[in-house]
Amino acid sequence: MKEPVNATHYEAIPARIKNGTPDPRVNAIIETPKNSHHKYALKNEYGIIAFHEVMPDSMQWPFDYGFIPQTLAPDGDPLDILVVTDNGLFPGCLIEVRLIGAVLETKDGTDNHRTIGVPLASPGAPRMTDSVHEPRDLPPTMMDEILNFLKTYSERQGHVIQQKGVLSCDEALKLVKAARKAYKKQQ
Repeated sequence: MKEPVNATHYEAIPARIKNGTPDPRVNAIIETPKNSHHKYALKNEYGIIAFHEVMPDSMQWPFDYGFIPQTLAPDGDPLDILVVTDNGLFPGCLIEVRLIGAVLETKDGTDNHRTIGVPLASPGAPRMTDSVHEPRDLPPTMMDEILNFLKTYSERQGHVIQQKGVLSCDEALKLVKAARKAYKKQQ
């Protein structure tokens, strides 16, 4: 069997940033940028972000979407993260984000939780998300948009989705820690 090619070594990027800050910070790798009509996904065997599919019914991603490296979710993939950004980033972009919460969700009966993060504040360039530390800090219409998109996108692909609630930052951090532990156990 051939040795897999790994062009980017995403597996070498740590999941969490430990720098003594009060807010939980995680690294996120963007797969699909905000406003994209396409879905991109990590091809583990090649270590690269690849085109996956065209979005159903002219849908587009409302925010940047990707994964937290060195994690393993119950669905067998790295833990998903939606990053609330003003402007889309690019596939493969590494961004340090402040974890704010998660959406508890099952897809076809398997846990498929989605964490939510926001970019760190940039001095001199204030953003709405600078004051967001929990899902309840987002405008209600924005949280509704996130929930609706996550459910509708998967349902249009023929999946059965159950959303079981929105988790706080502390509860989302527990998901990250569990996914990190599962990743280490697999290694």
